[in-house]
Amino acid sequence: MKKTKLLTTLGAVALIGAIGVGSTFAYQTSETGFVKNTFTVGKVQFDTSMGAGLTESEVARDTDGKYQKDVDGPNNWKKTEQEYTKLVAGEELLKDPTVHIAADSEDCWVFAKIENANEDLSIEYNVNEWEDVTDAYKTANQIDTKTDYVVYATKNIIPTSKTVTHSTIFNSVKVSKDLASGTEFTPIKISACAVQATGLTQAQALAEATFK
Repeated sequence: MKKTKLLTTLGAVALIGAIGVGSTFAYQTSETGFVKNTFTVGKVQFDTSMGAGLTESEVARDTDGKYQKDVDGPNNWKKTEQEYTKLVAGEELLKDPTVHIAADSEDCWVFAKIENANEDLSIEYNVNEWEDVTDAYKTANQIDTKTDYVVYATKNIIPTSKTVTHSTIFNSVKVSKDLASGTEFTPIKISACAVQATGLTQAQALAEATFK
């Protein structure tokens, strides 16, 4: 009987010892901080410091009777409407409609719609920076009729910049040498649209272009 009690007592002591060891052991751990992700949407936008995102230099006739631009200083595009009067055959009219892409605007394609229904006024485009994409625009928008406008596009993406980016669409308008006396003209109207370049080819961006 005593032997049995002794074994029982020793078993109890052993169990207590095991519990004691388990209660004093701790696994080593370590924690990291958070990785925080913040998202903001970029902007494709024109600069309006000139009064609008598409403006021209002021023009006026000089003492020789020829139209000259930059009469208010160079690179000072602030006109959104101008009037050319008393035109004569063969005359060249300086005109520089220029788009202004805002600083920090995202990379973008820029398109311009030029409405000119005057057979006696031909536009001299800035072919170094702009190209005719009228057919591609009509295809993208399923237009199969003749139009009295053309669509031009910047040849290259206008990249984001810390300063305003300016791009002149055309440089002058020439009056036909066969201009008849009493010819009446309709206004030439230009509008522009910028579309993000990231993930889009020029053709894909053109399909998204809208004009006033």
